[in-house]
Amino acid sequence: MGKSRILTAKGPRLGTKTARIVVTRRLQVGRNRLFCVEGGVGAPLILLHGLGASSRWWFPIFPELISDAHRVLAPDLPGFGRSHGPVLSISAAARAVLDLADHQGFGRFFLCGHSMGGAIAAQVAADSGGRVRRLVLIDSAGIPSRVTGRWLWRLAQPWSWCPLGFYQTLLGDLGRSGPRNMRAGARLLGLYDIRPALTRIRTPTLVIWGERDSLTPLASGKKIAERLPSGRIEVVPKARHLPMVSHPEATSRVMSQFFQEEWRSGP
Repeated sequence: MGKSRILTAKGPRLGTKTARIVVTRRLQVGRNRLFCVEGGVGAPLILLHGLGASSRWWFPIFPELISDAHRVLAPDLPGFGRSHGPVLSISAAARAVLDLADHQGFGRFFLCGHSMGGAIAAQVAADSGGRVRRLVLIDSAGIPSRVTGRWLWRLAQPWSWCPLGFYQTLLGDLGRSGPRNMRAGARLLGLYDIRPALTRIRTPTLVIWGERDSLTPLASGKKIAERLPSGRIEVVPKARHLPMVSHPEATSRVMSQFFQEEWRSGP
């Protein structure tokens, strides 16, 4: 059994909060022991965070998604947040997500991933044989690029991509991950190319991108959308790398509208 509590998270502006009753669980899924946050009743939706992050990065849009008839499950991926252990490769992490879906009894499910979580989500959709009902990729990693000094400098300057009111969460999760897991995750991500997986995804896919993302530029989002057999892109004006944190209303709205298209289209 998990622990029931009221989820509260600092929003992108100082003093703003989201709140909803959720359950936190520690699940033994194969070899991985995962910390998860879960809430709501309805169609399953799995949310995958990025490098050095955790399930807490989804808190600003959690209430809206829960209210939209979804059973939302956000795990801390192995090596990050409160899920201990070594960092997994993109393909191994995708397998762990499918194992989690099996463990929870999700036959088919909606799936969303941000940054590194987007690369994992794309691999899940490509490998799952149609189990992913609809896919959302938010400022996804996976388009290979040369790691330049400018990129590393931007990464080391969170004020260029992370909302000021979210620094406490950012620093806390980076501390939990630790430098070893951060280096391992960055190295594994640098070796991964999302493009072969994209061509195998037949699931309707929405690509959401921050207009001013300096870590994964909008040009990468356009390349991802172009490669998808059934994909389209939605740009969030003025947003940077974390639109679900800086612009939670706009992000949750386009996600909900995209998911609802399946209900309107019928079986």
